[in-house]
Amino acid sequence: MRFLFYFLLVANVAFFFWSLGHRDTKRHVDVKAVEAAGRLLLRSEVADVHGEIPSPPVETPPPARADVALPPGEGACYRIGPFAESAEARKVLGLVKEWIERASTTSESSESLDGYWLLYPKAENMDEAKGNRKMLMDKGIKDVWLIDKGDMAGTISLGIFKTREEAETELLRLSKLNVRAQIRPRITQSETVWIQFAWDKSPLELDEVMIQLRGENAAVSMPPLRLCPPPKL
Repeated sequence: MRFLFYFLLVANVAFFFWSLGHRDTKRHVDVKAVEAAGRLLLRSEVADVHGEIPSPPVETPPPARADVALPPGEGACYRIGPFAESAEARKVLGLVKEWIERASTTSESSESLDGYWLLYPKAENMDEAKGNRKMLMDKGIKDVWLIDKGDMAGTISLGIFKTREEAETELLRLSKLNVRAQIRPRITQSETVWIQFAWDKSPLELDEVMIQLRGENAAVSMPPLRLCPPPKL
């Protein structure tokens, strides 16, 4: 009996170790993965499960901006001038129209500086103005002209000078004769003629046209090219 008892004990121990070595061990399954059956895990979720540091998201570059061509407009306004004579402007216009068909002439009134006036102050009436003229002539001043019309009626002109320096020299001479005069710019109105056109291409192309136009017509005096002034409000 004792022998049988030890035999069964040894057999049970052997069977226990044999079954332990052949047990079907399974991998640990994450609870979150089981709960989300049928759903693919995101990379960040997998990283949370395994304790990994997720890689930073790749930034998608913004779409490239498409260059949109602007619709062509009427172009910039240019003009050549001024011309003192209409005939001269028409001559140059004929040359310009070989390159720029839409060119035309236009005229405008403009003010220009035409020397400096030396004036004796305006009198209150013509009798007083005539007395001033006699006084100036008695002092030996020969260039005396009494203005009897317009806004300057009653003023006496003592000469017109090309430069201000010349007018100041004469003013100094008259002051020694106890004649008080004043210098005033002489502004005159004149009509000027321009060649005007619209250009809808690049300014560089226009410069090339003007260079070739002047090169082929060197004998013709051509004023500079400039932009048209803004319209007056």
